[in-house]
Amino acid sequence: MDEAEKKRIRTMDVILIVIAVFLLIFISLLLWMYYRTGGIPDTLCTCVFGVCGGECGVMGWIKTTKDKQQDRQYELEDRAAGKEGEEDDT
Repeated sequence: MDEAEKKRIRTMDVILIVIAVFLLIFISLLLWMYYRTGGIPDTLCTCVFGVCGGECGVMGWIKTTKDKQQDRQYELEDRAAGKEGEEDDT
């Protein structure tokens, strides 16, 4: 991995940052609303956290699947290189 690839900002990183900032603002506003009115919209709170949690779960699943595919590709390349090495030795 070269330096440029390590420092590249990926889409999932941006999405996670946006979700984190959104949730911090959302929680701050809910606390302010609770302070002012004594209550919060429970359904809205549940739906927002459900959607954000679902999005993060899907992104985790995508990342895991990509990693498994990449590991499998490396394994196949290693096997092919091993067979070529055996053939060169004979």
